[in-house]
Amino acid sequence: MLRAREAAQFLRPRQRRAYQVFEEAKQGHLERECIEELCSQEEAREVFENDPETEYFYPRYLDCITKHGSPYIKSPAFVACVQNLPDQCTPNPCTKEGTQVCQDLMGNFYCQCRAGWGGRLCDQDVNECSQKNGGCNQICLNKPGSFHCACYSGYALSADGRTCQDVDECAEGRACGEARCRNLPGSYSCLCDEGYAFSSQEKACQDVDECAEGRCEQACVNSPGGYTCHCDGRGGLKLSPDMNTCEDILPCVPFNVAKSVKSLYLGRMFSGTPVIRLRFKRLQPTRLLAEFDFRTFDPEGVLFFAGGHQDSAWIVLGLRAGRLELQLHYRGVGRITSSGPVINHGMWQTISVEELDRNLVIKVNKDAVMKIAVAGDLSQLDRGLYHLNLTVGGIPFKEKDLVQPMNPRLDGCMRSWNWLSGEDTTIQETVKANSKMQCFSVTERGSFYPGTGFAFYSLDYTQTSADAGTDAAWGIEVVARIRPATDTGVLLALVGGDRVVALSVALVDYHSTKKLKKQLVVLAVEGVTLALMEIKVCDGQEHRVAVSVRKGEATLEVDGTRGQSEVSAVGLQESLAVLERHLQGSVLTFLGGLPDVPVTSAPVTAFYRGCMTLEVNQQALDLDEAAYKHSDITSHSCPPVEQAGP
Repeated sequence: MLRAREAAQFLRPRQRRAYQVFEEAKQGHLERECIEELCSQEEAREVFENDPETEYFYPRYLDCITKHGSPYIKSPAFVACVQNLPDQCTPNPCTKEGTQVCQDLMGNFYCQCRAGWGGRLCDQDVNECSQKNGGCNQICLNKPGSFHCACYSGYALSADGRTCQDVDECAEGRACGEARCRNLPGSYSCLCDEGYAFSSQEKACQDVDECAEGRCEQACVNSPGGYTCHCDGRGGLKLSPDMNTCEDILPCVPFNVAKSVKSLYLGRMFSGTPVIRLRFKRLQPTRLLAEFDFRTFDPEGVLFFAGGHQDSAWIVLGLRAGRLELQLHYRGVGRITSSGPVINHGMWQTISVEELDRNLVIKVNKDAVMKIAVAGDLSQLDRGLYHLNLTVGGIPFKEKDLVQPMNPRLDGCMRSWNWLSGEDTTIQETVKANSKMQCFSVTERGSFYPGTGFAFYSLDYTQTSADAGTDAAWGIEVVARIRPATDTGVLLALVGGDRVVALSVALVDYHSTKKLKKQLVVLAVEGVTLALMEIKVCDGQEHRVAVSVRKGEATLEVDGTRGQSEVSAVGLQESLAVLERHLQGSVLTFLGGLPDVPVTSAPVTAFYRGCMTLEVNQQALDLDEAAYKHSDITSHSCPPVEQAGP
């Protein structure tokens, strides 16, 4: 913008001179030569004619001459009149806020604007942000007459007032509290381990309850930083590979469970009651004749009973320590005879018992092994008929009433039987119609768990130690030899009151914390996994699983390789303390499965399928000695693995 004198240079020469004269007239410094240059009023009028900048001034100048005389006289009144001619900057027409100075242009005015203002009156704000964002790096904020730069959240304005720099919120150490802090351009994030979420209110990582999100198809257990899904193992289900849904437990090793319709399984009734009961009636006393093929791995049990009632004459042929034993009861007197070879080797052999001339002759493979004199007949006369009772696989009274008690349960198999000259044809028809009364076609040593039941014992794992004073020492040593048919199932478990699974050893096909599908043996206390070890479950081979749990330690080995611990030292001691409290009360030892417990009470609740023998605290467990055994579990025989075809 131009000052008044500078603006005048753009006028015609005579106009410029006139401005000078009038300016000097206003200041009272008129000189003759300047006035003379204007010649006459007519010439002056010609000079300023049609000039918008000066047309207001000349008429008023002439008024001063008219009122106060010639300017040459320099009348004080004339000078004052000229000096009082109107100033266009009074009053100031410019906007005060936006104007630096107002300049009178004699008939007009000029507003010299401050920086940031524009317009004739300096009343229009200049939007500096409209051009290249005002030079700002991020945000330009216009304001009346000015502007300033700003930054987005997470950035701070540099000393130059224009550029923005990232703020490192993590440097303060308070942004995330207990969580890990990661700085980001213009921001930051608070990081938590998997299974945890950051709470901005608490400034801490809090556990995510995945169970509330409905991730599991069946049961769900939330845990700090994770969760586990559980399926109804007792219903034959296990976790699918997605670790959330359930699928059927299917055999990965086929066992040859074919049965022979011409065989009779003696171990069907765990109660010890006979599997076959026969009653013979004759007009004349009939001599005893019993012949059959027999096979077993069981060292003890009853083959058959023949005679009357408990207080009359009777005989019991059984096994003790693998050898034949004959108990006789005649006229109130009991005797026991045992002889012959060990026959519980799993091979078929022919056994016969025959009553000849007041003697009982027992043969094995046609070789006489016993000959016992008897005093009387086994048949009892009743109402004109001679009666003889014969029971197979058990006795008709309690085992305590034997001459010498024995466990009557016998996992053995008979075929080609002949009772009293073949008058027993109905037995074959009964066995043929009931597969549970039939034997496996081929067997090996071991106990077979079909995946549908369990056995349990009442065992004590505590003992008072003389060195420990009144403190009870406790320990659990388990050695299991297994040939599994499936990759999921309970091998052994201790169950306390309220159906709490105090300890379990089981096969499982996933790693609970790493969410990996993997064949493992797992040792757990109340559902908390203490140790685990990988195992090749589906190779059809026998594996040795050894567990040792006592105060201060818990170890798991598979085929001689020690498993890895899954808990901290503190966590281990807490779990062992929990187990010790259970052992001080009443616990039952379950083999091959669990009773009806909550599905979340242990890592595995499924029944075991396959062969297994167990030693607990260096004592072999005989399933015939269990407090209970499911009738489908064979105590001393196991079918072999089916061989693949060519």
